[in-house]
Amino acid sequence: MERLFYDNKNTPPISKNMPPKAGQIAWARSIMGRIKAPIKKFKNKSDQLMSPTFSKVAFKYVKLAKELDQGYEQEIFNKWSDKNTDEAINKLNKSILSKDEKDPENKVYFVNFAPELKVIIREAKFLERIGKPIPQTIINIAL
Repeated sequence: MERLFYDNKNTPPISKNMPPKAGQIAWARSIMGRIKAPIKKFKNKSDQLMSPTFSKVAFKYVKLAKELDQGYEQEIFNKWSDKNTDEAINKLNKSILSKDEKDPENKVYFVNFAPELKVIIREAKFLERIGKPIPQTIINIAL
């Protein structure tokens, strides 16, 4: 699992229907789940398995778990939160209706809704489902 994480950390496999950042976090959590199950079984029999080998494996587990949770996942979320809060405010400051300047005789208006806002809203929904605290600005946009 450690090799899988380090090999795919920059370009993780993401499900088709997942937004990019939420998909990266879900991928990291799936790795965490795959390494957590055997460790739990070992902990139940810790009195029998207190060998140096088990200690080494437990140390590697803790190291990888910290990197997945505190390093990788938190870094992705913090970058997403900082970038998208500012970007969403900038996109919302633009007028929602714009006049078509190509044809001055016909008064044609079009909706000037940035597609990036849809991605931000979708990311927020997925991240909220997995328990991440979404910034209030993005919650207001989603609502």
